[in-house]
Amino acid sequence: MFDWAEIMVKAGDGGRGAVSFRHEKFVPFGGPDGGDGGKGGDVVIVADEAVSNLRTFRRKRNYKAARGKDGAGKKKHGRNGADMVLAVPPGTVVSHKSQIGDTSLIADLDQPGQRAVVAKGGRGGKGNTHFATSTNQAPQIAQQGEAGGELDLILELKLIADVGLIGYPNAGKSTLLSAVSAANPKIAGYPFTTREPILGVLEIGPKSFVLAEIPGLIEDAHLGRGLGHDFLRHVERTRVLIHLVDGSSASPAADMAQVNIELSLFDSALGRKPQLVVVNKIDLPQVEARLAEITASFKDIGTHVFFVSAVSGRGLPELMAEAMKLLQSVPAAEAGIRVPRKIFHPPPKSAPPGVHKEGDIFVVTAPALERIITRPDDTGSQLPGEFRQQLARLGVTKALERAGIKLGDRVRCGNFEWEWP
Repeated sequence: MFDWAEIMVKAGDGGRGAVSFRHEKFVPFGGPDGGDGGKGGDVVIVADEAVSNLRTFRRKRNYKAARGKDGAGKKKHGRNGADMVLAVPPGTVVSHKSQIGDTSLIADLDQPGQRAVVAKGGRGGKGNTHFATSTNQAPQIAQQGEAGGELDLILELKLIADVGLIGYPNAGKSTLLSAVSAANPKIAGYPFTTREPILGVLEIGPKSFVLAEIPGLIEDAHLGRGLGHDFLRHVERTRVLIHLVDGSSASPAADMAQVNIELSLFDSALGRKPQLVVVNKIDLPQVEARLAEITASFKDIGTHVFFVSAVSGRGLPELMAEAMKLLQSVPAAEAGIRVPRKIFHPPPKSAPPGVHKEGDIFVVTAPALERIITRPDDTGSQLPGEFRQQLARLGVTKALERAGIKLGDRVRCGNFEWEWP
């Protein structure tokens, strides 16, 4: 199963605003009519029941939404860019990967149809109609569109099942799952036969629940050894655990204790999940001869056990009925399922312009100004006057004066350089 992927998403950039003037016969003084650029497309991730794994995202890792169209004359706004919609299986957790390797939760898409906008498209640039004033009725400037958001994401599928079937490799989990449901897992006599979680639906009268066989783990699985995290991440969503122990093991009670230690070391909430401890393979003569000894060893640690044979079916109806009973007594809110809260993040305030010197040049950092002056056609004769207006409006003039600028000094912002003032 492909249940983990790392991808890069890029929202669409906003379109450029237009510099245009109304030119019509018999319409004097038409004025500016440059339209705004369109908004860039968002990157949206949606939970889709038709998707069962993350295989697609292991083959293709880069996704980009469409750019907004540029504005045009006659106040025509550019068309918004199309969103990039990525379909993932229900149960997918979307996290942001930072440069230092940490992750932060963005969305937990545990219900079909849930959507999350993970990267917002850039706003379109304003056309020159927005820059007209009483003293400047023919503005020659417009805005570039904003850049769309860009993120590195981690997609992690955590199966949604009611009951998880756990235990050491070769404990008989696949055999038990195939005996109580229509699931058809691979069964063989060697460890790690199951390489991915397998789901089966179990019906008991009018009721049913989903049983998931989780791949076997070994000591130090919480550190990634063996199947490691590939096993443990799928346990987090289950409400109840059936802990299957191999009755032919030298110490079934010790095996159970070691698995529980791995659960707790990975996440303390997993170690607190309700579980039914089940000793399997009682159809084997050597196991049947040790039943009293095995029962005593579990009794010494205060654990009640069930005895079953996944091959013959002995004890399975009673076990599944008890699992249903336990499942009904455990609300989802108490099962250790993490439901992230929606947190309101207010939009960041625009940072004041910054000024620093590189040699003899004063370098201005002001994104709002850069969007104006980086236009390739900013060569109109009225540009210097309009420029000064924008410098004052955005606080750049005061920032340069505080930095000690003098007449004739050179100033650079983005790709544009000029002589002060």
